[in-house]
Amino acid sequence: MLYGDWIGRWGQSYPDKEALVDLIANRRYTYGKLSEEINRMANFMRTELGVVKGDRISILSLSSAEYMILYFATTRLGAMFVPLNSRLVPAEFIYYLKDSEPKAIFFDKHHQQIVDGFKKQVKISHYICLDNDDSVGKNLPVIWNGLSTKRPPEVDIKENDPALVIYTAGTTGLPKGAMLTHGTITWNSFNSVIGWALTDADSTTIHFPLYYTGGWNAITLPIFHCRGKNVLLAGFDPKQLLDVIEKEKITFSGGVPTMLQMMIMAPNFKTADLSSLRTIGNGGAPLTKQIYDTFTARGVKMFEGYGLTEAGPNNFIGNGKLGTVGKPMLHVDMKVADDDGKEVAQGEEGELLIRGGHLFGGYWKKPEATAEALDGGWFHTGDLFKIDADGDYAVVGRKKDMIKSGGINIYPAEIEMYIATHPAVAIAAVIGVKDEKWNEVGKAVIKLKPGKTLTLEELQEFLKDKLGKFKIPMYMTIVQDMPITVAKGTVQKFILKKEHGNPDNN
Repeated sequence: MLYGDWIGRWGQSYPDKEALVDLIANRRYTYGKLSEEINRMANFMRTELGVVKGDRISILSLSSAEYMILYFATTRLGAMFVPLNSRLVPAEFIYYLKDSEPKAIFFDKHHQQIVDGFKKQVKISHYICLDNDDSVGKNLPVIWNGLSTKRPPEVDIKENDPALVIYTAGTTGLPKGAMLTHGTITWNSFNSVIGWALTDADSTTIHFPLYYTGGWNAITLPIFHCRGKNVLLAGFDPKQLLDVIEKEKITFSGGVPTMLQMMIMAPNFKTADLSSLRTIGNGGAPLTKQIYDTFTARGVKMFEGYGLTEAGPNNFIGNGKLGTVGKPMLHVDMKVADDDGKEVAQGEEGELLIRGGHLFGGYWKKPEATAEALDGGWFHTGDLFKIDADGDYAVVGRKKDMIKSGGINIYPAEIEMYIATHPAVAIAAVIGVKDEKWNEVGKAVIKLKPGKTLTLEELQEFLKDKLGKFKIPMYMTIVQDMPITVAKGTVQKFILKKEHGNPDNN
């Protein structure tokens, strides 16, 4: 088995090397112990649920060691792991589940009421509760200790077989399931380990959610790949993170500017021992000079990263040069191109195109969208870049219609689709406006139907059961006329951004 069994291989060769520290449940796993737990889960799925290669396995849960064990067991069997964003609302879960058609869904007690609510609306063969409760699904803890820890039979897993399906919203409507193959994940890890000189002496914290690529592929899986140590946290808490960096001797960390600023503002920042912390990677939004200077003054190397669910997400070897993301990873091709796909001259702006083994395997059940995204083998990022005189790449803007809020991509098309269903709305557009904490948040620009009225509070109430809270616009303005293109009949958002690109309601 060339793919799908990283932990098992390390468990055989280095059974006593520490692999995972679960600070949520206060448990520590060596590679040998973690491998046994993965075998238990894989054997349960194979014998009790009938999971075979190609099946989809979904999960709706807060972060936990069981969440991670389930991922490794799923991919060990050649099945696809489909994590659900816990910040969404039931209507969004139903769409994902109907689209991905999982054989089983795992969940925790925190989400079992939601799961119970959609059982009649989706076709799923097995419901399994990760906690000690059987009111909604099978109680996994009751049978856990009786499961075999023997290695399950080998599965023929190839490079292009999907391992992880991450749903990402798009510029044209409903979210799409980006299929990260075993090759995608492995090549991203190769690039990260080599590019950042990671070794088995390195360690990191898992404080990003496990329902998107940042939680897995930014650093978690590369650290497992090089036999390092991951420390699992319930989520991001700046004070706790600083304490853990000191206690567990963390060497590599990451965050978005909002997180890093919150760490600086934490009461224990000045006294925290950061001597073990070699590097912090920043992503999601530009790194400010204030954050950069504050951490580098403490002896921590800072660099900016850039990635997408469909590509990496690790693409560049950051060199700490503020305002740039550095140079491409070893096994990644880049070009900055014009609308015809031709490279622009150095210093000129163009769309960043990426090629390499770390690219995703396409969108689940959406061949046309896949062909468009992977034109000629190059992934079209929709982001505008330029290359400076030193050969360093810099982000200069967006070609895609997207909002970056707290490091999370929010696509206006999905929000506009739901706003348009409000009985008072004639035309709606959503744009990003600056926000001190989140970098950007959404603002709805709406033209009403004759005689209708609508307040921001009414709009937010209308959307709360249709969209996750983080997607719902924080601001709104009502306009008499919407700028529309004559040729295509589309909203001219560059005009809206110029006239209404501020947070207030005018």
